[in-house]
Amino acid sequence: MSSKKSLRKQFFVDPRVQGGLVWRLILYWMLCLAATTTILLCWRMITGPARVFYTHFDDMWFHYGPALIVSLLLLPLVIVDVIRYSNRFAGPMLRLRRSMRDLARGEHVEPLHFRNGDFWHEFAEEFNAVAARVEQATVRRDQSEPEPVGAAAGEEE
Repeated sequence: MSSKKSLRKQFFVDPRVQGGLVWRLILYWMLCLAATTTILLCWRMITGPARVFYTHFDDMWFHYGPALIVSLLLLPLVIVDVIRYSNRFAGPMLRLRRSMRDLARGEHVEPLHFRNGDFWHEFAEEFNAVAARVEQATVRRDQSEPEPVGAAAGEEE
């Protein structure tokens, strides 16, 4: 397999799966920020001097705002990494689904070979064995079917 063929042409290969992962990642990020903010606020209220509740937010922004901004700047990098990593399982499943659809239609299916670094190479090998067996059974069935009457003489119905 040439290196040109092994490069992915599409970044977002399965929007349903990868989109779900991205939304989950964003949700986890927001939950983490909310939990951290709550814990820090409670800690400041317990250990700090008695003050009005909302004044703690100004101090927290001063002390922890840069960390929030950095995490917000890093979030797109993490999302891109998750999408690229998910290509290692979403891409093979997409190719497997297409091949299974073709096989179900009775079409010839070339053996599947996943890219280096992809997950589920064993799955491709097992699919290839099933596809070969289906093709052999189809050939045997086609060879054992008798020709319709008149087909050998070239007659039309």
